[in-house]
Amino acid sequence: MEMVALRSSAARKGEILVATRITPVEPGQSSDAEVNQILADGRDGWWGDAAMFGVIARNPQMLKAIVPVFVSFFGEGAVEPHIHEMMRLKTGQINDCAY
Repeated sequence: MEMVALRSSAARKGEILVATRITPVEPGQSSDAEVNQILADGRDGWWGDAAMFGVIARNPQMLKAIVPVFVSFFGEGAVEPHIHEMMRLKTGQINDCAY
């Protein structure tokens, strides 16, 4: 069975890519209570999504280090919500994301 190219640039070149996806850690799945709280706060609070942080949570120390940076930029209003959304869209476009 042939896989469909996921990136438009790969499709133009005739490459065949296999989709990979890292399964995110869901809130409540970590043995670290602080990680679970960060994920729940991200899902239910200022970020509105736990998937990205759930992938980062596979390395709990990295998650604990990077979340304060995200909070300072996005959670405290340093970046306006519409600019934040434009950043997400542009990042997705640059990475040929399907979403």
